[in-house]
Amino acid sequence: MGNDTSNMLKLALFAALCAVCYKTNPDEESFKKYMEEKRKEKTNTTNSKVLNSVNNAISQVVAPLPNYTYNNYSICSLCSVDNGPKFIGFCNSWIPIGGVKNSDNSGSSSSSGPSSSQGLSSAEIEKELEGYVISGNKEKAQKNYKEAGKLYVKAAQGYEKQNNTNEAAINYENAFKVYQSDENYARAYENARASANLFANNERTISRAARLYESMAQISKAQKNLKSSFENYTSAVELYNKIENNNSTMQTRIAQADLAAEMGDDYTEKAIGLFEDIAKRSANEPLLKYNVTSALGKASLLQLNKSVNKNNFDDFSATLDKYIDAYPVFADSAEYDLCHDVDIAITIDNVDAVKDLCTKYKQTHNISEWQSTIIDKVIKYAEKKAKSIL
Repeated sequence: MGNDTSNMLKLALFAALCAVCYKTNPDEESFKKYMEEKRKEKTNTTNSKVLNSVNNAISQVVAPLPNYTYNNYSICSLCSVDNGPKFIGFCNSWIPIGGVKNSDNSGSSSSSGPSSSQGLSSAEIEKELEGYVISGNKEKAQKNYKEAGKLYVKAAQGYEKQNNTNEAAINYENAFKVYQSDENYARAYENARASANLFANNERTISRAARLYESMAQISKAQKNLKSSFENYTSAVELYNKIENNNSTMQTRIAQADLAAEMGDDYTEKAIGLFEDIAKRSANEPLLKYNVTSALGKASLLQLNKSVNKNNFDDFSATLDKYIDAYPVFADSAEYDLCHDVDIAITIDNVDAVKDLCTKYKQTHNISEWQSTIIDKVIKYAEKKAKSIL
């Protein structure tokens, strides 16, 4: 009888514990908040090498928030960061439980770092790391980019072990540059990302991290990986937004918007929003006002393409009017004239006017491939519409 009572009590306690865990199981938003708080923390706050290693690994993967997988198991949750640590969540808390990986961008094992550092003093370790950097500089000067890259990575890994994240970031950036010069874009990309993650942890070097994300975006685009390119441009803009109160990064925003327009499909609405944001940011800046008509012209072309796809132009005129109301300067632009006049010509089924307007615009303006594609599509739409009427 006593054993039955004891078992029932244990079962009741277990059920109560499960109920508490269920009610306090942290959600995905709490994980994002936890990672943001970790991003702001310094990694050398403890004398424990193990804790410093884990904290440093966490800080490197959370700025900006990395890709991760979230799984809800009712009484607890599990998040796995891509190429990073794993976290278990319970009782409204998140705890790293492992999965920390040593990055090796040089292509060799992690033991390729300063292996002789065991038992050395801080000054001796610093001298050894400086030696890697000096040797890397010499190899770079002789255009031995592959060897220079390996040496810079060794230095970066060594500085990471010493929790000197700034020097580590600098040397990963050095490795990125020499691998890029060697046209080894895979290695260049890896080291750019490692450097950007570290630079993003320091408010004074956020802009440096943003520039590296721009470089990664350019590498991805050159390799036809447009999705990756867009994500990297987005990361760059998000970092710039944290530090910039001016529009000195406008070219980055334009590149991001142009890429979204080129990608089309699900990215069309993003492109329109980005172009509208560019116009808004440029309107009151004397040196950037020329961006207003260009950005709204591109947004209008995308809106025109949407109308063609839907075979419905009811909202197109209202959109153009909205742009003019907000930015009167747009009314005097060639881009507005094209869209406004094409809208009228299509409405009255004047296919010749549509052809003339579109052809003339293409001949007199330097436009991108995606703009040219939309204009050609408008001409075909007008021709098809006219034939269906006949």
